[in-house]
Amino acid sequence: MKLTNKSKTPAQLKKAKAPTKHAATKPKQKAKAALNIRDVDNKEVEFVAGRLTAKKEQVKGKAKSKTKEQPKGKETNSKAKAIKLDETWSLLLTRVGGSSKEEAGAALKDCMQLILRDGKNKSLVRERQRSILKALVTSETTPAVAITAFEKYARCLDVLEMTYELLPDLKPDSFAESPNQALNYLGIINLLDLGKTVLNAKEYHIGAGTKENPSFDYDRTRQLLNTVWNGIISSCSGVEEKVHRQVLVVLLERILPHLENPILLTDFLMDSLHSFEGPIALLALQGIFSLMQHQNITYPDVYVKLYNMFYPRIFYNKYKARLFYLADIFLTSTHLPENLVAAFVKRLARLCLKSPTEDAIIMIRFICNLLLRHTGLQCLICATAEASAKEMEDPYDESELDPVKSGALSSSLWEMVLLQKHAVPEVANAARFVSKSLPVMEFDLGPLLEMKECDIFDDEVKKVSKQFMLSYERPKNFTLPKHDVVTKYFDIL
Repeated sequence: MKLTNKSKTPAQLKKAKAPTKHAATKPKQKAKAALNIRDVDNKEVEFVAGRLTAKKEQVKGKAKSKTKEQPKGKETNSKAKAIKLDETWSLLLTRVGGSSKEEAGAALKDCMQLILRDGKNKSLVRERQRSILKALVTSETTPAVAITAFEKYARCLDVLEMTYELLPDLKPDSFAESPNQALNYLGIINLLDLGKTVLNAKEYHIGAGTKENPSFDYDRTRQLLNTVWNGIISSCSGVEEKVHRQVLVVLLERILPHLENPILLTDFLMDSLHSFEGPIALLALQGIFSLMQHQNITYPDVYVKLYNMFYPRIFYNKYKARLFYLADIFLTSTHLPENLVAAFVKRLARLCLKSPTEDAIIMIRFICNLLLRHTGLQCLICATAEASAKEMEDPYDESELDPVKSGALSSSLWEMVLLQKHAVPEVANAARFVSKSLPVMEFDLGPLLEMKECDIFDDEVKKVSKQFMLSYERPKNFTLPKHDVVTKYFDIL
């Protein structure tokens, strides 16, 4: 129940109408504050506003400094990673040029993987590949053990082209003064094949068809190859025989088919043919034959030189297969003089008596092929031992250097009759062609050039011999005295 004004006492009404102390003081305080604000000087307002803007700028500056500190930290991390990568790369290069085959192969693989990772940076790829090639050239061993591992990468066209581009700067100053580096340098070139098989395979290590790695350019690579060869030929004067031999191998297998002007090699090959013997002369003769075949040069004494290359030591030369190959090609023509071809037949027949087993088989088959090509030489065949015994003296002069003057056409093939009693059955069977009618087709000498003596032995072991009955009863022991030395090694089960 609320009280109305009528029901209130006069004292209560006075209290309600009278204002309180707090209510009376509030409007006075507001008035004073308004007066104080109006009295503030304009300079002080400007000072306060300036302090506020300065604080805001400080806050903004701290924020910017924080944002700048973050990329600096990233730069330091990237620099540290780059330093570690360079240290790792230098360690890998020392392993590539080391003497351990396993470590060198693994290190080269890691180096090529790093090149693959940095494929977009062409200058870095070029510098890294240059350092790899330099490590191979200056390797501790000769040939460098990592060269065999580099072979599969050399078949990639981008690696092949860049290698030819970098090689002129890595060539040793003189092959005569640094033969080991020269052999390593030539070993790298011997891996760079520009043949059809590599070009048709179109293998790339990094990739091709992009701006950073364009496709392979054969014409440009051929020009680089000619530049490399000009540097080699200018540095190979007065070199050792093994370096000279390697130069000829690289020339025949990698350089000669892609030279712009091969006729300029004539003097170099002629000097190599007449100044050296053995494998160097054989390789030079192969180069001269290539020039005769493709450049139409003439060399009248080529048959004399080829004839004098057949001597007993040639069978212990690793290039002997090339000699048989060249002789087969040179003696293919049926328009050669019979006395010249007869001299080769007699020289081969005489060497069959002194040569290893596998080489004797090759020469016997070769003699048979020559008799089929030149039917006039079949008069040399002496089919029986009685007929060969009639000739007490052989008119053939083995020491004569000129094959035409050797008197081979007046001789006979008594050596084939003698070889029919050879201890190795395959040699004896091959020599029996003089006792039979000659075959219609020539023998293929290709598989015989790859045959080894162990292959002949394995073929003989695999043959099934006839079984002969020696005794009706199985013996129980050997007819040897007791406790004999032989009984320690033989035991009848």
